[in-house]
Amino acid sequence: MLSIIICSRDVQALQAVQESVASTIGVPYEIVAIDNSKGQYGICEAYNVGAARSQYDLLCFMHEDIRFHTHNWGATVAEILADTSIGVLGVTGGMYQVKAPAPWWGCGLTLCRENLLNILDNGQQVMELRNPDNKELEDVAVVDGVWMCSRKEVWHKYPFDATTFSDFHFYDIDYCTEIFSHRLRVCVTFRLLIEHHSRGSLNDSWVRNALKYQSKRHNQLPFGTIQPPVEQSQDIELRALQEFTGRLIRGRFSKILVLNYLSRCLLSGPLNRDTLWLVKRWLRNT
Repeated sequence: MLSIIICSRDVQALQAVQESVASTIGVPYEIVAIDNSKGQYGICEAYNVGAARSQYDLLCFMHEDIRFHTHNWGATVAEILADTSIGVLGVTGGMYQVKAPAPWWGCGLTLCRENLLNILDNGQQVMELRNPDNKELEDVAVVDGVWMCSRKEVWHKYPFDATTFSDFHFYDIDYCTEIFSHRLRVCVTFRLLIEHHSRGSLNDSWVRNALKYQSKRHNQLPFGTIQPPVEQSQDIELRALQEFTGRLIRGRFSKILVLNYLSRCLLSGPLNRDTLWLVKRWLRNT
């Protein structure tokens, strides 16, 4: 019924998640683990290879550092994806993907929909639950790739873009963007709970892939299941631009690139304190 596809870097982590799946999924399944211990694959290529090898009609792409709290979650996935209007199912995502280069939560927490238990490095548990309307299923623009499911026919039409994204960032946002653009729904479910043992890193590689996504999808951005009021959307875009520009400055990216994004910030908010602070910081670093 369900093919679980994992890009694996660690044998022990893979064994742990396999045990978690076996004790909770509740339906027939297979695990298609792509050995990436030597870093020979980008995650898009690994997922495409795994999906091509799979035998079932439902695909679950997931990280190996998660554990399942909900029993019989496989039946829940099958029930939800029986609705052919749904192309992607996740547990955390954003309702609005901004025009600026940004992660899925770049829309701001009020527009995020989440049901995920994060386990920090120090063992602290942080429950990320954002479901203000108390729904079982919420339509969003994109979901996080920590855990996302599709029917195999959907993946077959819209596979992961391993040519553009040869690394480990933006594969999930781009996959959702492609599916959303073909009028299939992207959804977050609140009917199952997963714990996640890593929050990832918005490093220089993330920045480079953000720029690739921006170049590929600029004509489609922004998009989402809602359209914020003009003042709110302008504020969201400015904050996303400022955060991205700050990453460019900290990463010491090219002057031309930094100036490009600084100018966008100045156009969006010429007297904004945070924008002026970015200008001062960049001038100090040059």
